[in-house]
Amino acid sequence: MSVRKATRFLNRVLEATLTLCVLAVVIALAERFFHPFSPLIDRISAWMNRTEKLLGKDALMGISVGMIALTVAVTLFPLFLRGVDRRQYRTNTVRGVIASVVFFFSQALYGWAEQYGQLHLLGSMLFAIAVTLVIIEFLALSTRIDEEVSLRTDLLSAAASGLASGIVIRLVSILATLPGR
Repeated sequence: MSVRKATRFLNRVLEATLTLCVLAVVIALAERFFHPFSPLIDRISAWMNRTEKLLGKDALMGISVGMIALTVAVTLFPLFLRGVDRRQYRTNTVRGVIASVVFFFSQALYGWAEQYGQLHLLGSMLFAIAVTLVIIEFLALSTRIDEEVSLRTDLLSAAASGLASGIVIRLVSILATLPGR
C-alpha cells in the first residue's frame, strides 16, 4: 500500500515539474520570437544588478578532510564504551549523517550559486529545501503506514538540522567578514 502512495506522490511531483518546464519553454519561445517580456526582463536585470552591488560576497565555507576524519573518529568511539544503547546510538547517528549529507550538498549548491550572486544563492536555498522535502516525503510514503510518521519526523529533523547548520555557518562567516571587526 505505501509503495502506491509514494509512487502517486512522486508522479504528482514529476507532473508538476514537467508542467512548469513546459510552461517555461512556452514563455521562453514567446519571448524569443515576439519579445513581450523584454521591458520586464530589462527592469528585473537592472534591479538584480543594483541588488548584487549592495550584497557582498562572503567566503565559501565547506567541509575539510580533517573534519570528516574527526567525525568518523567521534562516531566510532562510543561503540566501544559501556552503557551505550547501540540501537538509540545508531538511530541518532543516522540522523546526524543525514544532516551532514544535507549540509554538504546544500553548501556545495550554495557555493555554486554564489558565483552568480546573492539572489541566485537565495534561490538555491529554496531549491535545496524543496528537493529535501520531496525526497523525505517519498521515503516516508515508501515505508509501512505505522512507520511513516516516525520516519518522516526523523528525516525532517535531520534535514532541518543540516540546512540550519549551513545557514548558521553562512551567517557567522558574513559577520566575521564585516568591516570594522
